[in-house]
Amino acid sequence: MASNRKPPKAAWILLLVVMVPQLGLTLANPSNTAIAGELDTSVAAVEATLTAYMVGYAVSMFVSGTLADRFDATRLQAVGLGLFAAGCVFAALAPTVAFLGVSRFLQALGGTSTTVLCRIIVQRRYPADRRISVLTTMSMVISLTPSLSPLVGGLAAQVLDWRALFLVLAVFAVAMVPLILALGGAVADNPRLPSPRQFAGALRQALTNARFRWYVGAISLVWMTYFGFVSSSTTILQDLMGQSAVAYGALMAVPALGYLSGSMLVKRASDASRAVVHGLGLGLVGVAGALALAALGVTGRPVPVVAAMAVTFIGVGATIPFTQAGLLGLELDYPGVAAGLFFFIQMAGGAGFSALVRALSLTTVPAFLAVIVIPQIIVTVMVFGGRVAATPK
Repeated sequence: MASNRKPPKAAWILLLVVMVPQLGLTLANPSNTAIAGELDTSVAAVEATLTAYMVGYAVSMFVSGTLADRFDATRLQAVGLGLFAAGCVFAALAPTVAFLGVSRFLQALGGTSTTVLCRIIVQRRYPADRRISVLTTMSMVISLTPSLSPLVGGLAAQVLDWRALFLVLAVFAVAMVPLILALGGAVADNPRLPSPRQFAGALRQALTNARFRWYVGAISLVWMTYFGFVSSSTTILQDLMGQSAVAYGALMAVPALGYLSGSMLVKRASDASRAVVHGLGLGLVGVAGALALAALGVTGRPVPVVAAMAVTFIGVGATIPFTQAGLLGLELDYPGVAAGLFFFIQMAGGAGFSALVRALSLTTVPAFLAVIVIPQIIVTVMVFGGRVAATPK
C-alpha cells in the first residue's frame, strides 16, 4: 500500500537516478565521429551501438519488473546501477566497435531498470492522487536528458576524450547507489515471484486488457518517432548537415523544448486525456512541417529541421506520462510483470524501428524526416479516429 509518509528528498533522488541510463544513451553521441575514427569503423556502426543499448533496455524491463514483484525495488535498483557502472568501464576500454556494442548492452541491462523500478517505488510510496505529478516530472527527466545531454557531451568533448566520458558516467552511477538505498524499502504488499504458469497468465491478463493495449500501443509509437530521431541524429546533423560536436549538442536541445511543453500540458491539465488530444494535435503541426521540409528537399539548414521535430515532440511529451500513469492505475495481479511487459514493448519497438531506419540506408535528410514521423502519424490517427483511454486516476 502506498505510504503518505516519505522523506522530502525522495523525489529528487529518484530524478537523479533516472538520469543515469539516459545520460548513458546520448552523452557520448557528439563524439561518435571520433569514436568511429579511433575504432576504425563507420559512424553508422557506432550509431548501431545505440540500438544494442535499446535491446538491453528492453530486456532489462522484463527482468527488473518481474523481480520487483518479489524483491525490494530500491535494492534491485542499487544492483542495476552497479551493473551500469561496470558496462561504462568496459565501454571506456573498448578496442572495437563490437566490444563497445556489448558494453553498451551491459550498461542498459543494469541501468535502465530505473525506468521500471523507480516507477514501482513511486507506486509503493506515493498515494494515487500524487503519482501523475511525480511520474510526469520523472518522464520529463527520462526523455529530456537524451536530448539535452549531447550539449553537455559536446562541450565536455572539447576537454575530455570519449573514453573519459564513459568513466565519468561510471562514477556518477556509483554515487547514486547510497542515495537510492537511503530511500528505504519498497517491497510489494505480497512479495512473490510468479511461477511459469502464473507468469504466462500475468502476460495474458495484461495483453487482454484493452486499456493496457491502448497505453502500450500509444507509448511505443511515439517512442519510435522520438528514438528514431535521437538514434539517427549524428548522421542527420553532423554527417549530412556538417555540424560540429558543440553545434550538434545545442541543436538537439531544441526538440527537448517541445517534449517539455507536451509534458507540462498534461501535468497542469485537469483532464489529462483532453490534454493528450491537444498535445498530439499540436504535434501534427510539427509532423506536417517535417513532411513539408522533406518535400522541399531540405539538405543544409538544421534549424528548421530541429524546430519541426520540437513541435512534433509536443505530442510525444504529452503521450508518454499519460500512458505511464494509466499503466499504474490498472488493477493487475502482477503489476511488476505488467510494467516489465509494457516497457519491454516500448523499448523493443524503439530498437526495432531504429534498426529498420538503419536498414533502409537512407542518405538524405528529407528521407530521414519522412520515415521518422510515420509512427507518430499512426498514434495521432488512433487518438483522433477513436476514443482515448480513460484519464489515469
